[in-house]
Formats: sequence, C-alpha cells, structure tokens
Amino acid sequence: MKRLLVPLLGDAGDRPALDLAAAIAKRRGAHIDAILFVRDPRDMIPLVGEGFNASMIDSIVEAAEAQAADRDRAARATYSAWREDAGISEVEAAGKPSASFSSVTGSLPSAVVRPSRTADLVVFARSKAEDGQERAGLVEVAMFDSGRPVLLAGSAGGADVGRRVVVGWNGSAEAARAIAMSMPLLAAADAVTVVVVDDGDVTETPDDLVRTMSLWGIAATGRTVKVGSEGVAATLEAEASAAGADMILLGAYSHSRVREFVMGGVTDDALTDSTVAMMLAR
Repeated sequence: MKRLLVPLLGDAGDRPALDLAAAIAKRRGAHIDAILFVRDPRDMIPLVGEGFNASMIDSIVEAAEAQAADRDRAARATYSAWREDAGISEVEAAGKPSASFSSVTGSLPSAVVRPSRTADLVVFARSKAEDGQERAGLVEVAMFDSGRPVLLAGSAGGADVGRRVVVGWNGSAEAARAIAMSMPLLAAADAVTVVVVDDGDVTETPDDLVRTMSLWGIAATGRTVKVGSEGVAATLEAEASAAGADMILLGAYSHSRVREFVMGGVTDDALTDSTVAMMLAR
C-alpha cells in the first residue's frame, strides 16, 4: 500500500488518524494525502426553511464560512505538528514515507469519494458520539462508494497496526474482496489468524483461505469458534485479544444495509465498539 488518504475535519479526530497512517507509511514507504474536507457554505441554503429572509440567510452562510476557516486553521496546525513529530517529509522519494496537505470544499460526505478511489487505503479515527455525523458519514460513503478498504483506529488507541491480524471469514463476496484488497498488508504481517465465527448461519471453514494465504507466503492459521453472547463482532475482538492482534479485517455489510439498520449487524458493531483497529471493505 503506497498511497494513504487521511480525511481531516479540523477536530480532535485528525491526529489519531494521522498517527495511524504514519505507522503504516513508515513501514511501507507510502505517501499520505491529508485532505481537509469542508462543507460548501452554500449547501446550507437549501436547508433553510420558510420565514428566513435574505439577511438571515447571509448570516447563516457567513457563520458557515467562519467555521470553515476555523477548521482549516486547526487542521493545518495539527498536520504541521504531526509531520514534525513523525519526521515525515513533504518531498516524495521512492521507498520513503512522505505527506501532503490539501483541502476540498464541496458537498459532504460525497466529496470523499473521488480522492478515495485513487488511494490504496482510507484511514479514519473512530467516530465518537460527540463528533456528530460528519466523520461517520465520510466513513460510510468511503466504504460504500470508493471501492477501497477503510481502516479505523481502535478506540483504545495504538498506532502500530498490521503486524498481527485477525481476519473475520464467512465466505461472503464482501469478505473475499476485503482480503484481496488487503493482501499487500497481510503479506507483510508477522502472523495472520483466520477466524470463522459459528453463529448457526455460517458453513465455511478457514482451511481453504489459510491455504491461499500460505501460497502467498503468509504465516496464517485458522480457527472456528462459537459465537459469544455479545455477538460476532465481540467474539472476533475477543479472538484478537487472545492472539495479541493489533487489527481485525472484515468484509463490510455482508447482509443488506436495510437489514443491518433494522436488526443490527457485525459491521455496525465494529464501527462503534471495537477497541482494536478495524479494516473494512466491501
């Protein structure tokens, strides 16, 4: 993985995502595109209902512009401090990590799609309730529309990921694509554990996938475990803890998005609750 996209919002979540990307870039000699995504202030106008006059609309747009300027200053300051601390140059050189900063003003969260599609990996901090919906919206759009894997930092912190990986395998097309897109990272791992969680609906075994990984030269082992009382995501996290893993790889939304929304699902649990870094793709 040679090109990492880190979407920034000018808030406290920017630094954990940059730290996570730096750890990967230093091992892979990758470039980090740190891009601040800012909502176009004019997008606020259609949200204004009846009863708002021109002066009131101007005030709303001015407030949005001031907020955008504040976020720009905050994101640039975070990026500069991070780059200095990480010792990462802005000069691209083969085999060495590098980084650049830019900003995109447009409709959110859809603006993240275009730069995501030319990256190898999109890196986010984990969304928190106090963050509002902006980061969560960027994560979801990146997962559904970019065609690239998304990496979320673990809620417990820790920037060094990809050395010991647990792969959640259920035989789905989404899981297969997630693994295929992540092969460069898996091939560089010290150990990979393929885990099939038996929830009464999965008939797969880890054996064939372990064989494929072995042919790639990946030190992989396989396990089939019974689902715990707290569900598949919690079971995978427990397996990651037992294996000393720093990352879990999952195929996202193997069931329909509507079913996941109504009934809950592994992906939604992974997005909100995991203490371990989580890579998702579909």
